Amino acid sequence: MKHLSRRPDCLLGAAALILLLLAGCAAAPPPRNLQAPRAYVVAPDDPRPAARYAPIVVSADGRAYNRLGTPAARLGAKGREEVYVDPAWPTFYVRQRGFEAGGRPYTNFIYRLHFQKVPFLHLTSGKNGGLFIIVTVAQDGHPLLITTVHTCGCYLAFVPTSYLPATAWPPGWRREGQRVFGIRLPGILQYPETFTPELRPVIFLRDATHRVADIKLGRMDTPGSGQVVIEAGLRPLEDLDHLPLADGRETSFFHARGFHRGYVKNAFKPFELLLMSWWVLDPHVGVDKRYGERHASGTVFYTSLWPWNRSASDMWDFAAFLRFWGWRLDGGGGP
Repeated sequence: MKHLSRRPDCLLGAAALILLLLAGCAAAPPPRNLQAPRAYVVAPDDPRPAARYAPIVVSADGRAYNRLGTPAARLGAKGREEVYVDPAWPTFYVRQRGFEAGGRPYTNFIYRLHFQKVPFLHLTSGKNGGLFIIVTVAQDGHPLLITTVHTCGCYLAFVPTSYLPATAWPPGWRREGQRVFGIRLPGILQYPETFTPELRPVIFLRDATHRVADIKLGRMDTPGSGQVVIEAGLRPLEDLDHLPLADGRETSFFHARGFHRGYVKNAFKPFELLLMSWWVLDPHVGVDKRYGERHASGTVFYTSLWPWNRSASDMWDFAAFLRFWGWRLDGGGGP
């Protein structure tokens, strides 16, 4: 597929991945008494549009680092601020944002999820990591495209729905399936001819790394067999700048100034810094960040590791971002 030629990340990072995989193979196997997967859903009777399109997210199991959590803040023993993700309370943070492509209006429902940590010995090891799930909706209310990407900009994946004409797909797109950095994902989500909001994309996550392992369609009223269904809160994305701290004070989930401006607090990624930052030319590679306009946020939400594609692959200008990766919502059918 032509658009994958802009994804050399896995080729240049092969040595780093091999080293981490070898280290991971030496780790102790997970305990046998794994808890059941959690299926996180928003309240089915929530009337807000963001609730109508919210995905179902299924964790690998119920261990703390696999559970969907809620960013929080506290004061440590020495009175220093500590920002963390509490796995006891699940929250979808959401932003509704419109954009235009080919003279037609579209709406993105942007869902931001966070986890306690990625355990040690994985390439993406570190705390407070997260995942974006973006549902792009047409003016008639039909979901057209599901975009998933980690909140650092890594592991980007697209899955079109059957409501998106094939003329909008990148050249060579295969409806039979695709591979995204070694994981097989569907090439299309087949919706019924008549859209029903009870039918949602179901995002299955891998153990520990929280990478997207599969995407299917499922119903809000029929949870999967063996899954523990948990209702998640649905809060505006802006709440991440207002984490309660102590004595009526609050703090942000993101650094507000200095070298780390726009990046998630306490989200240091040692292996990515050591193995990737030198060829990506970014000391913050792999660190989770704010999603916003670059001058206001202090960061560029780039999705290609090539330094010369940093601006072109920025996800903030969503229409340009889609064009960069070969998608043509205007029906242009290619670059």
